[in-house]
Order: sequence, then C-alpha cells, then structure tokens
Amino acid sequence: MTLYQVNRPSRDEWNRFVSAQPGATIYQSYEWGEIRRSHGWEPHYIALAQDGAWVAAALVLVKEFPGGLGTMCYSPRGPIMTAWKGAASALVDAVGALARQRGAMFWRIEPPVQHDDLPVADCVAQAGFLPVEQEWSYWNRPKYEMKLNIAPGETAVFAGLGTKIRTKVRHASKRGVLIEEGCTEHDMEIFYRLLKNTGEKKRIPVRGLDYFHCLYRTLIKSGMARLVLARKDGMPVAGGMTVRYGTMATLLYLSNDYSMQRAGWAVQWEMLRWAMAQGCATYDFGGTGTGYPPQETDKGYGVYQFKHSFGAQIVRWYGCADYVFRPVSYRAFRLIERQLPYGERLFIEWPKKILHRWRSNTTQAPLPSAAAPEE
Repeated sequence: MTLYQVNRPSRDEWNRFVSAQPGATIYQSYEWGEIRRSHGWEPHYIALAQDGAWVAAALVLVKEFPGGLGTMCYSPRGPIMTAWKGAASALVDAVGALARQRGAMFWRIEPPVQHDDLPVADCVAQAGFLPVEQEWSYWNRPKYEMKLNIAPGETAVFAGLGTKIRTKVRHASKRGVLIEEGCTEHDMEIFYRLLKNTGEKKRIPVRGLDYFHCLYRTLIKSGMARLVLARKDGMPVAGGMTVRYGTMATLLYLSNDYSMQRAGWAVQWEMLRWAMAQGCATYDFGGTGTGYPPQETDKGYGVYQFKHSFGAQIVRWYGCADYVFRPVSYRAFRLIERQLPYGERLFIEWPKKILHRWRSNTTQAPLPSAAAPEE
C-alpha cells in the first residue's frame, strides 16, 4: 500500500471524507478544530490518500502543558480510516513529524470502533500504541456512550418511547411551556445562564461564555446545529443544543433551571425531531455518566436513566491509546493523570455510595409492632 499525505486539505475535502465514514462525529470535523483553535488548541488536519482517494484522516489537536513539560497531540474520537491495516502505521509517521516539530510527549487517539473489534485493536497495537487503562478522564471523550437509532422517523421513534415518556414529553406544553424557534446569539447568553445553573447544582464545570459564542458562530449560524429554549410565561426554564455531522446528530448540552417539571424531556424531544428532519440516522446522547454496567450508586446514574428513557442504548468504545514520543515525560504525565480519578472517587463518589447504603438500611420496612394498629 503506497500512501501519501494530502497537503493542506480544504474544509470541504475534509468534511466530505470524514462525515461519510461509519462512526464519524462532529469531534473529527473541520469545524471542531477551528472551535478548539479559539480556545488554546492548535488544530492540524492530517489526511492520507492512495491513488487519489482518501483512506485516513486525523484531526490532531496540539496543546502545550504549563511548566515547560511539553506538548501533547490529541484526536478526539479519531482517527478516521477506511481500513486500519497499513494506514495506522503511515498515519503514525505523519503525526510523528508534527510531534517532533512541536515537542509532543505523546499522541492520544480514541478510535471510533467498539471494544470487541479485535482486528482494529490488533492494528492499533501493531502500530505501536499503548492502551490507556482508564474508563474515563477529565478531558477525553467517554468510553461508554449512548446512541439511538432515529432512521425510522419521527412517528416510529415517538411511538417507541412508551406511554410514560410520551406523557413526560407532552407534560410541559400542557403546563404552558413553549419551545422557542429561531434562537439568536443573544439567546445563547440566556442558555449559558441556564447551563451555569445546572453545572452549579450538579458540581459540573462549565466553559466560559466566549466558548458558547464560538459554538453559535461556527455551528448554529452555518446550520450545523440548533439551539432550543423552553419558556414559561416568557421566562427561560430549559434549553439544549444539538449538532449534526453527516448522518450523526450529537447532543452537546442540555440545561434546566428545575422550576418546571419535565421541561427537559420536551427540549430533548424537540432536538430529536430536528435531527430527524435533517436526515440523521443516529442520535448520539453522549456519555452514560456511569461505569459499565451502570449502577444506581454511579454519580451520573440519573443522566443515564434520562437518556435510556428515550430508548438510547450503550455503546462500549475501544477507549484511548497513546503513541509515546518522549517516554520519560510521558511517564510523569501519566502518574499525574492516574491520580485525578481517585480524587474524584475519594471526595464525591465514595461518600455518595456510603450515603446510599446508609439510606437503604434506614428506610427498610420496620418490624411489626404489637402496639401498631391493624389495617
């Protein structure tokens, strides 16, 4: 296989190839690289071709660490390939040249292949990548995500929700909640305030407002995404943002001020309707918020339940793998990175599990008492 690198691929060339590949999402799009550029990442669009036809592409984001530790290369939910055999090693060579130029410690990939795809796993290993044995981190795409087949269309998807969920979707409109269409950039600021409120309640960090203005100008103004706001008596109570890329629609954000019960279900359904109207076949709800399999004590179990209520099913991805360019610096980085999840577990997850067990024990039905009146 004789491969050559494509020089300075255009936006249209890039998106035409990437969006047509199975599993491709917005996170390997040309636009995502430009969004990340505006927030400290340096995007590089590396593509390989054979006999004039593209066979591989990797959006490689470069970030410099503080303290002179060096830089890293990262391909969120990528790279994208028509065939991994042969192309994986050639792509490593191409990214390696960039890594040497930028002093990168490693290149982290998140191939859009499932955990049991052994042939691809073998190709990744043979190309020299080391699997990252962590279920999650603070900055990578989730290993466990939830997807819904929306190809059957709105009528069939709505019927498949079940009576209880259909009732929840309709509940908000019966209480006077209206879904607003044609949101402007000013509405993004309103949505941001809702999102900050959600983040504070759930202890989830939220990016700065300038990031969301960038999303609006790059994705919404171009028609790639839609912002949805729900209002009650003119006041915003919930909102969401979904983006489409190829036949995949991806939930980016969902927010709620919790003043209007079930407004979130109405907003989510409106985003699903938009995705189906755009011709999308799959809706990506994002991470489960849990481990695998989900447990009630997982900190994001409520998020999992919400997404599952729409019929979304768990997809278990291969996960992350690193190609190491500077072993000593890489080992120092990994030592720090491994400790971060333990802090999360120690101060948030484990206390919640203890509290859950305590509540389960204290809420058990009391033993019958002789003094208790009979029914």
